[in-house]
Amino acid sequence: MYKILIVEDEVTIANTLKNHLEKYGYDCHTVVDFEKVLDVFQDVEPHLVIMDINLPAFDGYYWSRKIRRVSNCPIMILSARMSELDQVYGIENGADDFITKPFLMDVVLAKINGQIRRVYGEYAKKPQTRILKKGNTALNLDTVRLSTSEQEELLTVKELQLCAMLFKAFPNVVTRQQLLTAIWDDEAFVEENTLTVNIVRLRKKFEAIHSSLEITTIRGIGYQLTEKSL
Repeated sequence: MYKILIVEDEVTIANTLKNHLEKYGYDCHTVVDFEKVLDVFQDVEPHLVIMDINLPAFDGYYWSRKIRRVSNCPIMILSARMSELDQVYGIENGADDFITKPFLMDVVLAKINGQIRRVYGEYAKKPQTRILKKGNTALNLDTVRLSTSEQEELLTVKELQLCAMLFKAFPNVVTRQQLLTAIWDDEAFVEENTLTVNIVRLRKKFEAIHSSLEITTIRGIGYQLTEKSL
């Protein structure tokens, strides 16, 4: 079941979208706290986002940019703004499509179906699979999934980059500075705990799939991917 995150502060519109799309088999989630849109996005890990522009605190352009830094999932702008400039600005800030209000539900549904087919379904490109394996665990660089024979977890873009560096360095240590430099464009502007937070999330995903691997902290240096002791 494909998941859709609806970022819309008009409750009536959000609920209308949610109820209609769920009739067609989509798993829909709505945002309540509009200061934590990115946090909700990372918790839900949706396959597509419907984004309003006029939102409390920060507008939809801001959140589209934030989401685009960690994910390539389709973003559809849904807004009462109708100017060409707004549409161009939406696309330039990471959106894949722009729908103006008032809208027809059938048009929204058709556009969502088209994006899902393009990115995940029959129209998606089928590149040669790139997989890194260690122990009982595989990291698929194309499907962005960490898996064992028992279970799999979808990764964010940053988690994928971190995981790939640790897999490729195995069993060597990767320093914090190496990770920051390789994954964040300008590490000088990354908060001190940003890397730590991403490592914690990645560890939980290793545990969730019952991996034989674990991420070990090498105090004062960085991190190391190791096999668990039996």
